[in-house]
Amino acid sequence: MTPLSHGLRRLATPAALLFGSLLLSQHIVRDSTMIAGLPDPVGPTGWPRLMLGAVGLCAVIWIARELLALRRAVHQPKPVDEEYEGYAYGRAMIGLGLVILYGIALPQLGFPIATLAFVALWCVIGGIRRPLTLALVTGIGCVVLLYVFVLLAQMPLNRGHGVFDDFTVALYRLLGIY
Repeated sequence: MTPLSHGLRRLATPAALLFGSLLLSQHIVRDSTMIAGLPDPVGPTGWPRLMLGAVGLCAVIWIARELLALRRAVHQPKPVDEEYEGYAYGRAMIGLGLVILYGIALPQLGFPIATLAFVALWCVIGGIRRPLTLALVTGIGCVVLLYVFVLLAQMPLNRGHGVFDDFTVALYRLLGIY
């Protein structure tokens, strides 16, 4: 396989992400009456727009990096993959599985517990091993997300079922969110 064809194939994923973010951003409902008094950037349509914009920006950066790598590969005899040989495909697959499990666990466990577990496992997979760092990143990150989504954006996040619902309500009251 020539470096050019290999490099063009590597552009497919970021190009698809860019296309998807542009396409999906046109399907977000623009209804300012959903939550009265909240401007669009803070309301329920603000977060999806921000995330799709971030995906699009990251895709553009990824495309630029791939094009630079392709340009270097055309002018140098080394294969394009040498630049990427440190990429951990196993970790990436575990991370993808973790995202899917998070989506499955969210309705059952509720946002606080599912997010706490997700962030903690994500950090461990990413190489954070110090217990204090792990606890601070996980705890502070989850509390900040709760305040941003539940208190500021007033989004009705999943509270879980049974005992998890009771725990979520008690946590919200403790944090002054309810």
